[in-house]
Amino acid sequence: MLESSSSIALYEQLKIIIKNNIINKVYKAGDKLPNETELGKIYGISRITVRRALKELAKEGLLEIKQGKGTFVKDSKLNLKIMDLRGFRDALSDAEHSVSTKILEKKIIKANDEITKDFKSPSGFRVLKLKRLIMDNNEPWGIDISYFPIDIYPNIYEKIIDNVSTFNIIKKEYGIVMCKAYKEFSVVIAGKEYSKLLNCSPTEPLFSVRKIIYDSQKKPIHLSQYYTLSSRVKYVISVENY
Repeated sequence: MLESSSSIALYEQLKIIIKNNIINKVYKAGDKLPNETELGKIYGISRITVRRALKELAKEGLLEIKQGKGTFVKDSKLNLKIMDLRGFRDALSDAEHSVSTKILEKKIIKANDEITKDFKSPSGFRVLKLKRLIMDNNEPWGIDISYFPIDIYPNIYEKIIDNVSTFNIIKKEYGIVMCKAYKEFSVVIAGKEYSKLLNCSPTEPLFSVRKIIYDSQKKPIHLSQYYTLSSRVKYVISVENY
């Protein structure tokens, strides 16, 4: 049963349950969900509430509603390789994906202590802070916050616009070769701000990845912190036996 006294709307509670069932493989790709009447009886809510939850999950790309057949779980997760140095646009540039970006914030700031430490730079140096919404087929699934030192990338502010690969700019405009990356993975809750941007519940779990990229001289040249919907993304790693 759902909590009618909760501050979270009933349809949102049902969305969370269904998402968690998909994440935990209770519902697998291709599985048919119980119909609206059955779900209403299971959770003690109206068909209208069930229908709203299912429609929103379909809009988010998790479910597919087939007229006269029912509601099915879509195999909608994006595969991101842990060992890949490339950005989202390059890593997912194939026929199945149409990755786009929307700039949410772009400004030159004074680096704080943490950023200064990551770049191993003197105190007070300036960076371009770039915050973008990442989408696949116009559905948001990630937020990327990147930092570009101005002394390494002069005039980069003017070069970055919507739907442009920053990694291509780094390579082609500045001739920098990316050789190594350090990544930290964790899980966080979306919260109020990110849930609005990602069209998800505030309690939705997000993958959080902090990444530092180094050049051939082992100098840090790029820092990013990105958040991706756990219901839309899975990270994979390929290991060979030597």
